[in-house]
Amino acid sequence: MVYRGKDRSLVNITLTDGQQDAFLPSYTTLDEIKGYVTVTPQVETKIDNIYITFEGVVKTYVERVGTASATMGRTEGFSQTLRLVQPIQETAMPESGKVDPGKTYTFPFEFAVPTELLPRSCTHPVDNDAIHPAHLQLPPTLGDPLTAVCGKTMMNDMAPDMSIVSYEIRARLISGRDEKTGKHITIADEYKKVRVIPAVPEHPPLAVDGKQDDYRLRKEKSLKKGTFQKKLGTLVMESAQPRSLRLPPPRAENPCPVTTMATLRLRFDPASPETQPPRLGSLVTKLKVATFFASKPMRDIPCRSIDFHYSSDRGIYVETVPLSSRCVASVAWVKHTATDTPPSQDSTAAEFPLVPSSSTTTPAPSESYKDGQDYYTAHIVVPITLPGNVKGNTNHKVFVPTFHNCLVSRVYALDLSLSCHTPGASVTVPEMHLKLPIQISSKPNADAIARREAAESLHARNIAPPSPAYTEHAPLPEAGPSGPDYAETPPTGEHQGSSPDYPGPPIGTGESGDVFEGPQGLPPPDYTIQTSGRPNVSSP
Repeated sequence: MVYRGKDRSLVNITLTDGQQDAFLPSYTTLDEIKGYVTVTPQVETKIDNIYITFEGVVKTYVERVGTASATMGRTEGFSQTLRLVQPIQETAMPESGKVDPGKTYTFPFEFAVPTELLPRSCTHPVDNDAIHPAHLQLPPTLGDPLTAVCGKTMMNDMAPDMSIVSYEIRARLISGRDEKTGKHITIADEYKKVRVIPAVPEHPPLAVDGKQDDYRLRKEKSLKKGTFQKKLGTLVMESAQPRSLRLPPPRAENPCPVTTMATLRLRFDPASPETQPPRLGSLVTKLKVATFFASKPMRDIPCRSIDFHYSSDRGIYVETVPLSSRCVASVAWVKHTATDTPPSQDSTAAEFPLVPSSSTTTPAPSESYKDGQDYYTAHIVVPITLPGNVKGNTNHKVFVPTFHNCLVSRVYALDLSLSCHTPGASVTVPEMHLKLPIQISSKPNADAIARREAAESLHARNIAPPSPAYTEHAPLPEAGPSGPDYAETPPTGEHQGSSPDYPGPPIGTGESGDVFEGPQGLPPPDYTIQTSGRPNVSSP
């Protein structure tokens, strides 16, 4: 709490939505945040207004590394992505404008977690039309050191100190204005941290063209008995992006393990007919967690980590989470002759050869394959499960959905490492790696969706006759034996503009009564001027 001047007021924020006893209240899309703010002054205090807001901010900084002190320092980025203001009724404020000492004043509030941000939250130039819709999605809580899973275990969401996404319920008491600056004087400021994990649907697979360093869907490896021995054949390993990992909504009771499945496709093209396929060894699965951050808005979706290294205004932090290690020596190879017809591929696989369409698709031949030769194939089903919370584990990993914001992005990649043994040799072939893109999505709260649909079904609708501007048009000619001649109907020009009788819905008020109000109680913004929502970038 922040106090200024001689006034002393006690401000408390209490939730009434069932999470009043939670150490960290958690919400998802369309969840209702209900509670009240109590003000108990110790002395008689003049109050002009009280602001109760639901705010979300994004903070980043990038360290500049240089040999000279003049080139060192940091650049910072800040963006207030969300600010919902609770309307305060005039009857709730004291008529005299002063609050009596020892008396408690109560101000209820109610917010709803929005499905997306306002368009003014992302107005910077972009390189692709799809960037703005992605940046307008609500980012999840990330990297906030004041949030935790429970009272004893701090949340480890694998985010660096350089990127923070936080949400809070904030209450401020305003009394007068500063004579020099003209700004409101805040005599008390209290906030309550909340955790927001928005509902994120599963997106279509990424189209990987093979030129990106961060992803590799296909790998070929030449096998030999030894360093100076002849070539035995070529081993091909490929896979496709698996289905997303679906996180349960916050506060879900007895959530199931978050799991999905990938299929690893193998092909061996022998150098001679008598060569047998290699014996497989172990398969290690890891999850690469990458956090991209920048001090100025990003113009595109980050897909190349090399572009974020050694940069003065953006950076990347990567952490690896081991998932599983299993022996696959029992996987059997299937021999195919030159007369065998490979399974047909659909249009997607034909357009993107590195993205097989199904688990039964045979990998394409290697570069050393000769027409008419026999080859071998094998398939390995790889279960993927996120590590859960283990009792007594102080380094509990918390996963957030994949998202892209103006200043911060979180992406995931699945690392598959396969080892094998060549026949007739005692050496182990170096491991073959694949890096598959994988998305982490989040399920919505079914109860919140049901409440919203029920409220919309009971919402009163004003049904009125159409305006004369839409009915009083030029009369059509009478239809003759051959029908009306539409070519002789002159344009009336009455459809230009909008009807004065239907100005449209008011801007600034949501369905649940939340008011999208500007700072310091200003009127709703003019959406034709989109400059105030640009993230602030400052450099010391």
